[in-house]
Amino acid sequence: MEEEKCVFCMIASKKVPAKEVYEDQMIMGVLDINPASKGHVIMIPKKHYNNIYEIPQDEFLQYVSVARAVGYAILLSLAPNNVEMLYTKELTKGSITPHALIHLIPRYNDDTINHVWQPQKMEESDFVAIENAIKSAIEKVKAAETQKPAKPAVEEQKKPENGVKEVKPQINISRKVVVF
Repeated sequence: MEEEKCVFCMIASKKVPAKEVYEDQMIMGVLDINPASKGHVIMIPKKHYNNIYEIPQDEFLQYVSVARAVGYAILLSLAPNNVEMLYTKELTKGSITPHALIHLIPRYNDDTINHVWQPQKMEESDFVAIENAIKSAIEKVKAAETQKPAKPAVEEQKKPENGVKEVKPQINISRKVVVF
């Protein structure tokens, strides 16, 4: 999505009005206009990123640090039981967020927020395949850290060994952003 068409980029550049609770050179925090609860804040990187995996490591660490501090301010000011920090590309079925946002959602005893899923039935072989796929990807990313130019670890796929199911990534990351 082009930055000019992204509503969150327009909010960050102040082309669309918002109730700002925080702003610095890189990040803006605004009250959600469709809040899950009283005090729901959306943390917006001012630079357009489609998802958190595109944000360079140093910027992401700053982003999460600021989100944590704003969450603490919500705890102090509104006295909820807790503040959830939520990142997802799809908040509701069919509603894809075109920008890497972190939602700070205050939780109260009487709120109606419900994060419910149906547990997946998985065989031991499924767990082993997933465990091995993730470990392998981590090792590829670590190895890529020492090589130049680095290729995204998600592009390489191993063939299944001994009948163990192959797990393929669901996203394509265009640049190296992870540091182990």
